[in-house]
Amino acid sequence: MTVSKQNYTPPSTVQLIFGDGTPKKALVIAFVVGSVLTAINHGDLLLSGSTPPIWKILLTFCVPYCVATWGAVTGKRAQWSRDNEEIADISFFNFRNAITAAYFADEDLKVKKVNENFFKFFPVLDNIAASYFPDVLKQLGVPEAQIVEFTDNINDKGFVLIPEIHINIKGEERVFSLLSTRTQDEDFSYLKGVQGQFIDRTDEWRLRRERDNEL
Repeated sequence: MTVSKQNYTPPSTVQLIFGDGTPKKALVIAFVVGSVLTAINHGDLLLSGSTPPIWKILLTFCVPYCVATWGAVTGKRAQWSRDNEEIADISFFNFRNAITAAYFADEDLKVKKVNENFFKFFPVLDNIAASYFPDVLKQLGVPEAQIVEFTDNINDKGFVLIPEIHINIKGEERVFSLLSTRTQDEDFSYLKGVQGQFIDRTDEWRLRRERDNEL
């Protein structure tokens, strides 16, 4: 499937107001609604040959125009948000059924999505949507030095690989690797952020420790 390249940078208010035929649509609505309102409010005056105040006529047409324009702008913004959420969902699709605990955060490290395994790995967590990811690490009991290592590397290098993180989960010591990288996409700015995953290394770590104890 080929995805057409589009500009997924948030459109400005000026673009929303004057783009995609919005002025023409608003004018049509303003003409129809304004004509009806003029007939209702000033019909008797017009039939008598008199002219209502010009400012009232202008308001009768300007208000529907403004309301129609605002409605169009609001609708476009909502559509843009829905479209980009779908793009993010598609981008995250490969991680949904992964055996790892995967997450996606925005450029400021605010968590946007996690897969189901994330909560299976870490049942102590509840709703972490919009949470600052280093705070999530702190909540899991990750040592402060490794949290600093994460933030420094993701900000300075754009990627992180921490091979061994010990986390106590319900009284059991488990070991994970944490891999994270900043994602870049020239066509879909909405996908810029940080994507990563925890890999459970507990069994591997236990086997290695048993071998070391036997030696």
